[in-house]
Amino acid sequence: MQKNEQATIKDVAKEAGVSIATVSRVLNNLGVVNAVTEAKVLEAVKTLHYQRNAVARSLKMRKTKSIGIIVPEISNTFFTEFVEHLERLLGPSGYALLLCSSENSVEEEKRKLSLLLERNVDALVVVPASNVGTHFTLPAAQSTPMVMLDREIAGLVCDVVLVDNRKGAYDGTCALIREGHTRIGFLGGEPTVHTSIERLRGYLDAMVQYNLPVEEEFVMQGGMNQRAGHALMKKALAQENCPSAFFIVNDMVHIGATSCLAAEGGERDCSRMVFSAFDHQYYAPLLRFCHYAVAQPLAKIGQSVADILIRRMEGDNNDYPTKVMLTPSIHVMKENGGIASALLGADDPATDSLASGIC
Repeated sequence: MQKNEQATIKDVAKEAGVSIATVSRVLNNLGVVNAVTEAKVLEAVKTLHYQRNAVARSLKMRKTKSIGIIVPEISNTFFTEFVEHLERLLGPSGYALLLCSSENSVEEEKRKLSLLLERNVDALVVVPASNVGTHFTLPAAQSTPMVMLDREIAGLVCDVVLVDNRKGAYDGTCALIREGHTRIGFLGGEPTVHTSIERLRGYLDAMVQYNLPVEEEFVMQGGMNQRAGHALMKKALAQENCPSAFFIVNDMVHIGATSCLAAEGGERDCSRMVFSAFDHQYYAPLLRFCHYAVAQPLAKIGQSVADILIRRMEGDNNDYPTKVMLTPSIHVMKENGGIASALLGADDPATDSLASGIC
């Protein structure tokens, strides 16, 4: 073996004075090699700095021990925290996660899907960029276990793990109403994104429940990222009759709206504005206009996705397709002025279920 060449399994066998088959048995932990021989093989591996060729192994085993993940944007903390949870669950079993961003583009989503399938990933986890899903029905995608996360595409047959977005938005809006707000706008979202649609429905449910008018000019969709949040908040503030409260579609829009208020809002705007928002991250208390945040159960989401993936990769399709619906909870930002009692309304038929979700 040349000095700069990577050691092969054949080199290890020669160094240890054993057969290639014996080295393979040791490396695969088959437990059929005596302790002395095993020690010699492991010493040879260490001496030669041998590393297994994952590509060659995957071709032989027809498994790559890799899982492809496509999210709309890696900058979204919710998605990165989910990936961390999933890695903690699947990493000990030897799986590597390949994370890609669709950049909220269907075309980019198609490209990333193709790249992951070309790498023969064992399974896919996808947070779809829109309600378009024909590219997920291609033979290569259909033959790969796939879990849709956070968003559902109508008509697409696959496993899905969701949070009850409609209930979360309803609960969060009701908290604002019980705090005393009667003019509440809705900020952010896209009419082609499942989570956005469901959260808007929850907001509207709450407004109808309390017989409050929905001011169409302040139901302001136009994106799911920080840039959209900043632009929409700026547009709202430019109108003389801007409401003093908003339900915000997600964490990224929330950050954008907060930064707009902090940078461009007047003293009157900053002193009276109140938010309730979907997503509760570790930095939520720093978003000073937020009184209530809808928290998604990330640990349960990760566990649900991991359980489905493992079963599907092992060939268990008994309950295919399965749909898991998890319930969010409401965090009260007391340090920002949130009121715990605003989550409990005797006049609300959803009171009992709300009470069980208070954090």
